[in-house]
Amino acid sequence: MGRNLDNKAIENGVRIAILAYPNSLKSAVYGLEELFHLASRLCREPYNESSGGRNGEQKEGLNGEKNREQKTASLFLPQVLTLDQLSCAEVFDVVILPPGQRSDFYLQPPDTLIHWLQQQAQSAIICSACAGSFILAATPLLSGKRVTTHWAFESLFKAHYPNVLLDLDQILINEGSVITAGGMMSWLDLGFEVVAQYAPSGIVPLMGKYLVVDTGRRSQRFYRRFKPDLHHGDALIRTAQEHLETVFPNLPSVKDLAEQVAMGERTFLRRFEKVTQYKPKEYMQRLRIQKACERLEESRAPFETIAREAGYEDAGACRKRFVHIMGLTPSEFRQRFSEG
Repeated sequence: MGRNLDNKAIENGVRIAILAYPNSLKSAVYGLEELFHLASRLCREPYNESSGGRNGEQKEGLNGEKNREQKTASLFLPQVLTLDQLSCAEVFDVVILPPGQRSDFYLQPPDTLIHWLQQQAQSAIICSACAGSFILAATPLLSGKRVTTHWAFESLFKAHYPNVLLDLDQILINEGSVITAGGMMSWLDLGFEVVAQYAPSGIVPLMGKYLVVDTGRRSQRFYRRFKPDLHHGDALIRTAQEHLETVFPNLPSVKDLAEQVAMGERTFLRRFEKVTQYKPKEYMQRLRIQKACERLEESRAPFETIAREAGYEDAGACRKRFVHIMGLTPSEFRQRFSEG
């Protein structure tokens, strides 16, 4: 649902800052800029849905209303900024932290950037995509808010910001004053969400048609892969994790696994969850489902066979757990991700 802009906001346009911080993804930075220019053009130009074309005549437009040329040149006014161009005197309506390539910058953003973001947050929506969430999390702006980032950053993010409410099942989370998006290409989802905040209804689906991109809501858990962290520094828990890989699919009980590393069960449970973020039983369930995912991608074996290979005697129970974790049925997953 779009925001109710006052006349002044519409007159002046929606000012959007896209931060080109060190090692930020250039395709995202300039892709976002072009996406907002396209949104402005589609907002102000009449559209003939039946012919798929455009002209200057009045046509029956979106939502059955007459489209009119807007008085302003652009509804969206994107501006790409480098760090040395930040000014607290300049006020934006939206600030976007795009994805970043792996580097130390987004793990240790400078105080000047943190201060600038806090200043902008007094009137702007602050957004991040993928690794941009690390910069956002370095501010106090996420207190009490759910956020998302790339699923592969789970351990790293939790290590740096253990108190932030992280939800990696979602590709996009809109908390009003803060919007976060997950994967590296989720800057598209983020851009569409920002457009939807301000543009007339129907503009985002229309952009999808122009760009030949699906603008429907997706779930990041379709794409998540279970990649256990083995670099947490607890040697005994790492030994337990490696043991599970060795004996798979004949996984032991939690008690037997604790004895395998000469540890009391209660101590083992506490240390295992602390470093892996999962209780041992949940960890083993995810390990089984990940193996099932891999078999679905690389083979045409019946799911009943794959379920047995993953350690389930009951294929129905495996299917139920699969849907709970992945958000897709096994057949839907295979159709989406199978190699052949």
